Amino acid sequence: MGLTYEKVFSNSFDKHIDARMLSFRLVKHLERAGCPRFTFHAFRHTHASILLNAGLPYKEIQTRLGHAKLSMTMDIYSHLSKDNQKNATSFYEKAIEKLKSS
Repeated sequence: MGLTYEKVFSNSFDKHIDARMLSFRLVKHLERAGCPRFTFHAFRHTHASILLNAGLPYKEIQTRLGHAKLSMTMDIYSHLSKDNQKNATSFYEKAIEKLKSS
C-alpha cells in the first residue's frame, strides 16, 4: 500500500504511545465534542463498510484489511446499508422478470 511506518502515533520523545492512553484520549475528545463513545477499532469497521458500500471489489478490501480469508472480511465488516439492500432486491426482481420474458 505504499510507505510503512513503525509508529502510527508517537509522543513528544518519539516513543510509542501506550494504547490505553490513546484510547483514553479518544474518549475524552469524543466527550468534549458531544459524540457517542466508540473505539479505534470502530474506524476499521467504518472504513471497510464505506469501501464495500462504494462498490470496491471484495478481494481488494480483504487485501487492504490484511485478512487471510475473504470470508472473514465479509462476515465481520460488511455492514449492509439500506441502499444496498434495496439495490439487491431490485437486482433480484429484474433478474426474475428477465427469466420470465425469455
